[in-house]
Amino acid sequence: MATRQRDVIQLVASECNSFAERFFAEHRRHFEELSSDDVGSAEQKAEWFQIFKRFEAEAELTVQNALMLWGAVQAKTFEQEFIEAAMQSDALNDYLSLTEYPMFVKRMWREIQQKRERDAKLGEDRVTSPKFRRQTSNRPTTPLEDSMLSERLAALDQRLAEIETERNALLLERRHLVGRDVMPDTSETLKREINLQRYREEIGLD
Repeated sequence: MATRQRDVIQLVASECNSFAERFFAEHRRHFEELSSDDVGSAEQKAEWFQIFKRFEAEAELTVQNALMLWGAVQAKTFEQEFIEAAMQSDALNDYLSLTEYPMFVKRMWREIQQKRERDAKLGEDRVTSPKFRRQTSNRPTTPLEDSMLSERLAALDQRLAEIETERNALLLERRHLVGRDVMPDTSETLKREINLQRYREEIGLD
C-alpha cells in the first residue's frame, strides 16, 4: 500500500526540520552577540550572513534529497498530488521560510534564547557553547504495518542518510571550489508552487 501524500508531507517536513534544528544548534555559538531577532535593529556581522548562506546551500540539498527519496520531484517539477497535499498543510512553511535572511535570524535568535533559558534552569553561572558534535541525520520512520518491512526500510533510510550527509559535504566543497555555489532553487520553486496552489484554491480555479 502506497504511503499517503499527507504522510509524505509530514515525513519530508520532519526530515527537513531535523536538519534545521541540528544546524541552528551547531552554529548558535557564533551568534552570541545577536541582540534581537530584527535584522534592521542592529548591525549584522558578515560572519552571520556567511553562515546563513551555508545554511541556504545545505537546506537546498536536504530538501532535494528528501523529495527525491519519495519521488516527489523530477527536474524541479513537483507531483501535483504532493503540491495539493502541501497546500493543505503547514508542515513545510517554517522550513521554507528560512531561506530568507530575516527569518533565519529570527530562528537563530529563538535558538539562542532557548539555550539561555535551558542554561538558566540548570543553574549555570555563564552560558557555555560546547562544540556541537555532528551526528548522522535520523530520518523519520515511515509507518508500515509489516514489522519486517519496516525494519528493513529503517536500515535503508539510515544508510541513505549517512551517504547523503557525506555527499552533501563533498558537493558543497566542490561547488565552492569551482565557483558554482548551491542556490535554493528547489526550495524557492516549491514555496512558489505551494503558494500558487493556495491562490488557485482561494479564487476557485481548482
